[in-house]
Amino acid sequence: MKRILLIIFAFLLSLTLTGCSLQDLMGKKQKSQSTSQQKQVIAVALNEQDPNKALVLRGIEDMAQKENMDVKVLSSGSEGGGQLSSGSEGQTSKGSSSSGSSSGSQSQGQSSSGSKQGSSSDLKGAKVLIYQGGNPEILQTVQSSNIPVVALNELPGGVKPAGIILPDPQEKGKLMAEPVLSKASEGQIVVMQGDPSDSSSQEMLASIKQALSKNSKLTVHAISSPSGSEVAAGQSLTDFLQKNSGKVPAIIAQNEKLAVQAAEVLKSQQLEKKVLLIGGQANLQSLQRMSTGIQAADIDTSPYIQGVNAFQWAQKILNKSALDINESVTGDQGEVPAKIIPVKSVTPENAAVVQKSYAKAAETAAKAETQAKKDQGTSGSNDPKGQGSQDQGQSKGQDQGSSSGQSQSQGQSGSTGANIPQGAQKVTEKVQTIITREYLDSQGKVLGTEKSTSEQNRTIPPEMLKKEMQQQSQQGQQSKQGQEGQKDQTESQSKKS
Repeated sequence: MKRILLIIFAFLLSLTLTGCSLQDLMGKKQKSQSTSQQKQVIAVALNEQDPNKALVLRGIEDMAQKENMDVKVLSSGSEGGGQLSSGSEGQTSKGSSSSGSSSGSQSQGQSSSGSKQGSSSDLKGAKVLIYQGGNPEILQTVQSSNIPVVALNELPGGVKPAGIILPDPQEKGKLMAEPVLSKASEGQIVVMQGDPSDSSSQEMLASIKQALSKNSKLTVHAISSPSGSEVAAGQSLTDFLQKNSGKVPAIIAQNEKLAVQAAEVLKSQQLEKKVLLIGGQANLQSLQRMSTGIQAADIDTSPYIQGVNAFQWAQKILNKSALDINESVTGDQGEVPAKIIPVKSVTPENAAVVQKSYAKAAETAAKAETQAKKDQGTSGSNDPKGQGSQDQGQSKGQDQGSSSGQSQSQGQSGSTGANIPQGAQKVTEKVQTIITREYLDSQGKVLGTEKSTSEQNRTIPPEMLKKEMQQQSQQGQQSKQGQEGQKDQTESQSKKS
């Protein structure tokens, strides 16, 4: 016992002589731990028009949370700029609603953080970029900053990525051709091709042609459409159907935007029940078309798995680990290592199961976004219509009496705009977004119109509903107090006069 006491005394004496304290040691240890626990950052730029953007992002964020890494989402603004949204614990804090699986709703989900658009500050701290689309200026920045890029779905122009993750284009083509072979005996098959300069689009078309060559009575007519020219492709389809009336048994659309155009054309020609429509990018909207008989088949490209694999490759690049390459893709910058994601056919027999899976994944993504927005509101940052406005409404209530209730009601952040009925245990929201794009010539004449409609179903978590009900109750009490204060003040003034 005496020996132990002597050792402790000698240790404390040494600390005194060296001017060091236990607090200093603990502080240094904490500082060292803080430095060692600093999270790595991965930047993500996704295509706002991808109907499955939310599911891709969910795969990335789930892996980031698991690996204790941060994700910075660069979302394109209306002017094409990249707005920065930084995540915490693998979660991405966003501005307004984004992440259903519909492209229209997703384009609304852009961060309002106010970052500089298209500047190098967007990528500050990021060590690797997962790029699917968005502001092309970001690619120039990463190239000058030597930040490696993991591409998604297709190769970006002007830069050679470290690797690319994409659904199997050859298998997609084969699977899209199968329903045609089984249901069409002869005629001209229209293939609405994506960007003809994209290598995966070329592979799909070649695979479709090879599969359909099994029936010599089937011929293929391809309508190519570079990105942004889907409306023109729809018009070309209309013209072809009119010139070849009764000779087209099926239409194959390589992506969702082309499938939407094809569906609209078939409806306008009253051919939706006579001509098979096969899509190449399953999503909630295309699966809904299948359930109503407008579309005959689709391809499940596993968007969530795409996100998971993109993150894994980004992490391997950060750790300088070997990539699990199973293919390569040739682009304008040469051969690029590729990870091919398996795809599967969606038919009426399994459509309900696939639709349920997509809907569940979309709901999970929406809940995660709701939680991120809730956390952001709790922190009180960048909340011009949130707590600050609520406090302002409460202050007015004390001075203005009955008008305070209106000010406070308008100041609620994320409210539904109406009182929550008693007994409510669950709230579901249905958001419909309609986007209309017009193409004009130099004289302002409208050459074509592109219209897309998307829907998103969301469920507000019970804990968030409970919090809103509590806020509503508190505001009612504060309004009542404000009215009583105004009444007392009025009576006091009356007595004085």
